[in-house]
Amino acid sequence: MTPKSEINRAIGAKPALEWVDVGLIDVDGNYQRAIKPALVDKILRKFSWSKFGALVLSRQAGGRYSVVEGQHRWKAAVLHPDVDSVPAVVVAHDDVAGEAQSFLAINRDRMAVTSVEQYWAGLTAGDETASAISAVLKSAGCDVVPENGHYRPNLTNSITAIDRCLKRYGQGATRRALLVVRAAWPNEAKALRGVLITALARVIRANEKTVSDADLSAAIRKESFARLTAHAEGFRKLSGGSSETSLAKTIAELHNKGRRTNQIFFGKEG
Repeated sequence: MTPKSEINRAIGAKPALEWVDVGLIDVDGNYQRAIKPALVDKILRKFSWSKFGALVLSRQAGGRYSVVEGQHRWKAAVLHPDVDSVPAVVVAHDDVAGEAQSFLAINRDRMAVTSVEQYWAGLTAGDETASAISAVLKSAGCDVVPENGHYRPNLTNSITAIDRCLKRYGQGATRRALLVVRAAWPNEAKALRGVLITALARVIRANEKTVSDADLSAAIRKESFARLTAHAEGFRKLSGGSSETSLAKTIAELHNKGRRTNQIFFGKEG
């Protein structure tokens, strides 16, 4: 049990418990996940006040409210012919960043939130990690997918890997790795994979003064990601180690093939 000395005592003002007109409620797309119609339909088909619970809303100017938690239940209520208002815990926030912070806190505790969802909410809330990831991606002409499954060239869902890459190999190597992948496969929707970015950043960091981004792009462009990983898996089975290590070895080997000079090393895992 948590010791009393570690319990937060600065709990803030008590929220209001209200019934709120569904037409006065909005969803802020800056940090909320996209509404899933199948989930709304499931709630609607089995709609029951005993299972509905209370939404968490943030009071806005002009008598309106923003959903902090419960947007799918709210949408189901909007569509239900016998429902015009919903029970809600109404809290006060200074701005949208405060709402995003509440969204993160509630959902981290109550349900599985994907790294992509956490990223977008964190970016809105001014989270330091999300801001660093955004900065390095944008510096390389890249960004995060709007939600999982929406893949396009130069977009990634590898939030955790990029965060780890920044911490291990730094902003410069991470940015160069992103640019190498972009140059190698500019039209590949799923090119910006975490293990590839991390392996490339590792190689670049170990050879940053000697390796050319153009040479690295040319080396991996000859292979599909599937063939790269198959080759790397062969390394891993022979010598063990992580997927990152085996892929870094593969990249170095492809770069060095046919070269007598300017050979590179796969480097140490950060």
